[in-house]
Amino acid sequence: MSKVASLTRLEKLDFWLRNPDYLAIDLMTDYEDGLLIFDEVQPHVQRMLSGGAPSLHRYPMSRYLYGAYDRVDNALSILKTYGQIAHRRNGESGGKTRRDYFLLRSGRETLQRMRAGIPELRWYDEQAAAIMLLADAAQGASARRRQYKHPEYKDADHGSLIPPILDRVLVRADELGFALLDDTNKVATA
Repeated sequence: MSKVASLTRLEKLDFWLRNPDYLAIDLMTDYEDGLLIFDEVQPHVQRMLSGGAPSLHRYPMSRYLYGAYDRVDNALSILKTYGQIAHRRNGESGGKTRRDYFLLRSGRETLQRMRAGIPELRWYDEQAAAIMLLADAAQGASARRRQYKHPEYKDADHGSLIPPILDRVLVRADELGFALLDDTNKVATA
């Protein structure tokens, strides 16, 4: 059974999944800091910047009190109704009861069928693999702190959409040697 511990972590992972520009720059930061190697990061950065993502890969989130926010209750309630997921309250966490989310067997089976029938979903699997390279993905609080380091994220007005940072990511990718190459090995633009 797969588990995501805490709603905060779920929301922060969802932000990176839906905003590949922020994930790409965070992967490059970990590379610069010596936490990841070039060969781990490069294929993910190039994939995220190549424009080959499904049409809904970037679904913007609003800035709220504690960072990126989107009401997950509606989507999760549908999954719960159909027996795809379960959530449980788990002890005390900083004065609040933490909610943990579990992907049930029915959910895994549905994912397998969807992956077989919709090859474009592979992008999301690859995106999840890239997220898991970040040490900060393990805990919601550390993911939140990391996301707040981006001025565009931190300075977004409450209730407004968190803006994309693609231009900044492309410059950084070029500076670090992650520039996109076309079929003739020339630098391409995303």
